[in-house]
Amino acid sequence: MPQFQTMPEVLQHWAQEKPESAAFIFRDKNQRRNVLTWASLYTLAGRFAAVLRGKGIARGDLVINTLPNSPERMVCDAGIWMAGAASVNGQCLMADGSDLLNTITQSRAPAILMDPDITGSPWNVLKNHVVMDDEERVTSSQLACVQTVVFVRRVENEGRGDFIGQLKAQEEWFQAEEVKPEDDFCFFTTSGSTGFSKLVIGNQGTLIHFILHNKPFIKKVFGEKVHLNTGQMGWLGGYVIFSVVSGTTYVTCDMRAGIPEDMPQFLWTSIQEEKCDTAGISPVYLPKLAEIMETGSQKSQTAMVSSTWRMDTVALGSLPIQQFIVQAGLKVAHNVLIEYGLTDIGIIGALVVTDSQTFTDHDSGKPFADLQVKIVSVEDEAKPCVPGQVGHILVKGLSMMKGYLNNPKATADAFTEDGFFRTGDVGRLDERGHLIVDGRGSDAIMRGIYAVYPSWIEKRLRECPGVDDVIVIGVPDTLLHEELCACVVLKSDGASMEQVRQFAEGMFVSKDDPQSACPRYFLKFDSYPETGTGKPDRKVIKTQAAQRLGLISASD
Repeated sequence: MPQFQTMPEVLQHWAQEKPESAAFIFRDKNQRRNVLTWASLYTLAGRFAAVLRGKGIARGDLVINTLPNSPERMVCDAGIWMAGAASVNGQCLMADGSDLLNTITQSRAPAILMDPDITGSPWNVLKNHVVMDDEERVTSSQLACVQTVVFVRRVENEGRGDFIGQLKAQEEWFQAEEVKPEDDFCFFTTSGSTGFSKLVIGNQGTLIHFILHNKPFIKKVFGEKVHLNTGQMGWLGGYVIFSVVSGTTYVTCDMRAGIPEDMPQFLWTSIQEEKCDTAGISPVYLPKLAEIMETGSQKSQTAMVSSTWRMDTVALGSLPIQQFIVQAGLKVAHNVLIEYGLTDIGIIGALVVTDSQTFTDHDSGKPFADLQVKIVSVEDEAKPCVPGQVGHILVKGLSMMKGYLNNPKATADAFTEDGFFRTGDVGRLDERGHLIVDGRGSDAIMRGIYAVYPSWIEKRLRECPGVDDVIVIGVPDTLLHEELCACVVLKSDGASMEQVRQFAEGMFVSKDDPQSACPRYFLKFDSYPETGTGKPDRKVIKTQAAQRLGLISASD
């Protein structure tokens, strides 16, 4: 793997080294393909960098990207790098747009990219807060930092107004000089206890250094040919830097027209037709994907597949992995790679499994050699745990984040006095030095690959007419690890539980979005069991809810 220091260097190298090879393959929900070669990505990125420069975006500026996974999203992010600026993930999951507005305020970004034509577009929210002229320049009394909103549209047949078509017809091109490894180039969103994401600073040199100095691991995850990934590009699990630096073809879903109704079938067809050798797949989809692989192969949506293609490696991460998930993974690929990491710090440890019978639930393998990991007492952080003892997981190393953008208090709270990052997870180191991760150590709920903090959901649901109190807990779920359940106490003349459900669903752009924190279950309580100090006993409430839903037996 060549030695790089900055992302513009990376793009330039692969555009020269293998210009006509596919850098990205986007497949929409109807399995139509859209390919970006390395040469086209580099060219289009430079042209978009010129557009940004023309709008006053300079080196070091931040640009919020709200686009879903798509060719347009990738070209925009690459163009931001070429301009010497930094991209900020601009998610908008709340129906009132409060999460996006918070990101704008927190980042102080002068530019925002969005597609006004997609369902649930963030523009539906933002247009109520800004005044725009014909040049996409904006003014706002509430969002004074914003200077421009760039509309990134897609028109069939590259007609007038089509973003990619316009760049292809453009002659101006730009690549920022003197971009340095210490420059920030991306800001990931991560879960927050307030319901608003903290922005994790991504440094060019730190991330590229991790990739170049962990070549065997990166090769195992991303292969040498074609890598499939289902993650959102604005989150670390779906971020593209790993494949871009390693020069691997990245296959993902073009989500501009929406998420496929049958994601496992979509994944199977993509794997077969693109001959993917590695994949990063949410564990939620694995059992059904394995079933499709076993039954052989059903007809592809676009072609008959003569024989079933089996990948070399499927990578799993985030939630605690159980043996049945590993068994499903080994039906899809020859190897299962289990990763443990956080957006705030990157990948901490990994484990390759070839035989599910040798796997212990929640095993995340040995931490990387350049990291220090220690387990400390839940009651006393200064007291280290002995091997095998469960406690809070602390991590320290070069791959750690610089901090949270414009949030010094959250940054300070995240670290111990001796520089260890508080992961918020609980686990233990076994006799082999493997890290066994059991989940979150706070009230946070591990729902799939996302951590959900219940306090802000409870606060909003208490605003529902007729609701006296709400406690949101996590109940067992076979695939997601935990699912959200709202335990509601109604006022004497309160609303019905159906009205509470409708109120909750109305809080989000889409209750079916994998990132949505909308509870799946709603249970009525007359009152809450209490602790000895008179506070609601969340542990007892959690057990009672799981029993009432039939998820555990009454004896558990």
